[in-house]
Amino acid sequence: MLRAEDQLTPSATRPAPPAAVLEGLAGYVPAEVVANDGLPSAWGIDDAWVHRRTGIRERRRAAPGVSTGELALEAGSRALVVAGGAPVDTVIVATSTPDRPMPAMAPHLATRLGLGGAAAWDVSAACSGFLYGLATAAGALLCGCADRVLLVAADGYSTLLDPEDRSAGIVFGDGAGAGGGPGSRAASSPSTSGATARVTT
Repeated sequence: MLRAEDQLTPSATRPAPPAAVLEGLAGYVPAEVVANDGLPSAWGIDDAWVHRRTGIRERRRAAPGVSTGELALEAGSRALVVAGGAPVDTVIVATSTPDRPMPAMAPHLATRLGLGGAAAWDVSAACSGFLYGLATAAGALLCGCADRVLLVAADGYSTLLDPEDRSAGIVFGDGAGAGGGPGSRAASSPSTSGATARVTT
């Protein structure tokens, strides 16, 4: 969770610009582990080859039928628990593997988390999605457009990968991470509803 926090200058006599504070973090990865030695033998590689080039020893794979939205829900739920269940008015989902092209995943996730009416939108920036989402969340807090932001980054690349593509297969897996916190109330309060997401798909 993220929140905005006023800071004092070293003289402690006048307030400095507020800072966004990351209060709680959580994550979720599927149970199935795909170690480097478990990659297709036809690729002609081993654990040492993959680790030397990527630093990766294993990746996780979601079970058939488990969507990016389900991964996001798990991580988001855990982040809310870590944050103590404090109210959230903005939800951002960073993903490059959304469940559908539209509507965005964030309003539907917000509704499933019991945060209906929160401002909610998606960010798509591939591997750097969480970082861009973090910058977006901080901006919303510091400009006064949000009190408390839940940021969830989730991807399910196993549903998209070509099983014969070694260059992507050694890198990508499935999982989600989330974080956030509170901030100051804004003069304007955008809102969304994900309750009817399935109607438009």
